[in-house]
Amino acid sequence: MDLFQQLPENEPVNADEARSSTLVKRLRVLLHAFPLFQLSQSDGRRDESLRHYDTLVLALKILDVIAERMGMEVEADREYIDYTLEPVLNGMDAKAGLLPDRERHQQIVDRILSFLRNDSDAGRPFKQTYHDVQIDGSIVERQLEFRLIRDEFNLSAQGGETVMKLTDEAVNLYFNALGLDLEDSQAAMEAIVHSQLMRGKFDEARDNAHYALRQSRLYRDKLARMLRDTQRDISRVDWVEAAPKLIADAMKHLETRLDVEGNIIQVTQARLDALTPGTRESAAVASVAAYIQQCIETHAHLQKDLIVARTTFLDSQAQQAFVPAHISAHPNLMRDVVMPILTMNVADAQSVFDRTLPFLVTPQPPAMLSLNNLFYGLLRPKRAQRKDWIDIDTIEPDRFDQDMSRYSALDREIVETFLQGIRKPTTLTSLLAFAREQHFSAAQCEIIVLLVMQHFDVNSTETPIVCVEKTGGLLEDPVFFGDEVMISPYAPLHVQKSLFD
Repeated sequence: MDLFQQLPENEPVNADEARSSTLVKRLRVLLHAFPLFQLSQSDGRRDESLRHYDTLVLALKILDVIAERMGMEVEADREYIDYTLEPVLNGMDAKAGLLPDRERHQQIVDRILSFLRNDSDAGRPFKQTYHDVQIDGSIVERQLEFRLIRDEFNLSAQGGETVMKLTDEAVNLYFNALGLDLEDSQAAMEAIVHSQLMRGKFDEARDNAHYALRQSRLYRDKLARMLRDTQRDISRVDWVEAAPKLIADAMKHLETRLDVEGNIIQVTQARLDALTPGTRESAAVASVAAYIQQCIETHAHLQKDLIVARTTFLDSQAQQAFVPAHISAHPNLMRDVVMPILTMNVADAQSVFDRTLPFLVTPQPPAMLSLNNLFYGLLRPKRAQRKDWIDIDTIEPDRFDQDMSRYSALDREIVETFLQGIRKPTTLTSLLAFAREQHFSAAQCEIIVLLVMQHFDVNSTETPIVCVEKTGGLLEDPVFFGDEVMISPYAPLHVQKSLFD
């Protein structure tokens, strides 16, 4: 749909009416650029580390990148935006005498994208108020609403991804010259390319040919969106008047474009024959030929789709004939539902939930008494009580004698001698650490723990080697765990300066 309203055809208008319409049209064009001017004016109010970035240049570069990739197999997502902006951001850093910083780049790109989406107003359209001058001199205040970029889920990508696309308003702002629609702008651009080739301005022709290619892809995306919407929901497209007229105009436009582009290819071939291979001029002309050839392929593919567009409509109509009618305009849940609710106060949000929640949950009828279920429920065996504790089996002292038989007599003798050498109280943690420093084996460390546990039994009839008492802490050891204990000599001896004699 065109952004700028056109005067009805075959309707007589006087000069005053024409001037008024042209004035409003050009005023609306300028208003669409107003958010970009606001973004540029905010450069001096940002953090000092971000003030050296020219946000107007970066915003136009972002629009350029999105337009470049629209309709391509790989469209512009956030990662692609960062990749293409990196050289520009590095250049701005170098001009300010700063080293490139990826985190700083992420911050400025986030701010620009947030501004282009109008996130400060919960993603709502930009709103610009203007005054329309009527023929009789009266002033009417009007409001223009528009968006610049939109996020779209790319189903063709593997796993799906969110990509950015220009809105119709941004396409008109970015590619139109004060009110020219996309078709006229594209025709004018190709005429300029042809003229520049004839006059020998090859570098300018190359840049404008690239520009024309982007317009071709945007035009393809515009028409492909209509066919895609038809396949999804036929009620979203006016196939009574708007769509047939659009297809008929597009077929005429594409036929003319293919003829003009074929002439440009012939001019480039003649120029290449006259130029010296390998020169800058020949490289520029070759680039023009490559860009225009891609335009031809894009338009030929689009022409093929439009030829079968009527069949697409009939097939979609047959498939959707018995499908229940859907709501024509599905809301964006995040932008149109969640974000507005988050900006409300608690009372207003509660009122919204009270009115809508009953429609979002399934009905739950009250439970009815069933004598059958009650009968079988009463006969059901009693459930075992769920334990909230763990049973601990009491360990008998004689078990340690059985455990000790697993180890060799030499290891037991070494450990007993080690424990008999204790001269002052020490914890089991320190004792095990000291034993490992003395290169005791893992089996010998296990014997130490078993003997300590055995001598912890106050009712033991055996002659103890050491006295063991509980300290209240926890054992700090990489292998063993449990309560900490204090180990001291069984018979009182003089305290020595070291742990062992």
